[in-house]
Amino acid sequence: MNQENYLINYYKKNNPVLDKFKIKKRLIVRILILFVCAVLYFLMIAFSSVNKFKGESEITLSEALLPLKIIMIITTLIAIGGLLIGIYNFLAPKRKIDIPYKWKNKLFLFLDWFSILPICVVVTYFCFSYLFIITPVSGISMEPTINDKEHVFVSYNHKITRGSVVILEVNPNDNLDIDEKSYYIKRIIGLPGDEVKWIDNKLYINGTEQIEDYFEGGHFNGDDPRIFTGNFQYKKNGNIEYTTIIPEGYYFVLGDNRSISKDSRAIGLIPQENIIGTALYHMNFIIPKGKIK
Repeated sequence: MNQENYLINYYKKNNPVLDKFKIKKRLIVRILILFVCAVLYFLMIAFSSVNKFKGESEITLSEALLPLKIIMIITTLIAIGGLLIGIYNFLAPKRKIDIPYKWKNKLFLFLDWFSILPICVVVTYFCFSYLFIITPVSGISMEPTINDKEHVFVSYNHKITRGSVVILEVNPNDNLDIDEKSYYIKRIIGLPGDEVKWIDNKLYINGTEQIEDYFEGGHFNGDDPRIFTGNFQYKKNGNIEYTTIIPEGYYFVLGDNRSISKDSRAIGLIPQENIIGTALYHMNFIIPKGKIK
């Protein structure tokens, strides 16, 4: 009985017909994996937050995502090619495209290795779309806290508090002095219900002097003509409104390098729905360097 089982197992392992069937089945599975990854990728590109970061602005994402896009383009081409061959062979079995077993085996080995990449890309895009993103910053409006070309870790779900450094969208409908939609990185200074004033080179919120210990002195020039007085502008439904108290659903933001920063002094208050996420960590590409203060 044991010898009979041995012969059956040996036959299964060394039967070339079974080997060809297994390779064909495995190839189909790998092609389907690539196809599913491609579909998920394009769905996330179409409907998720990661697709928001476009164009030249303080926040740019094109360089960071370019390698992932290349992988997914290759994945999509392979998946479409494999599906077309499979459909053709099903519809025209007498004239089907039959790849030699040796090349099928090599193709399987390649796809078995390559299929790991699009799976990793889909997981990465899911994180970038719904959890966090690592993105470079362009410009010096947040110096010395965040330098030009530095990468930052941004959480989409972190609670916004006074002093938080946030990524925000600006656009002509919601902001003043803005020609096209863009993305800025600024610090939250005033919350809904706050009265914010700058008196004698000191920040006051609701009548209380604030100690701004997140940057060195000298980043707010007392002669700056854009020093705010507590009377702010903002857009509501495309119309300009004026207020001394920050209304519900809006925030007052400033760049740490205030002598050059284009922020709420120029573009008005920021609607809450336009705040995309909170910058939490300085990054050396994907390695954290320290918490953003």
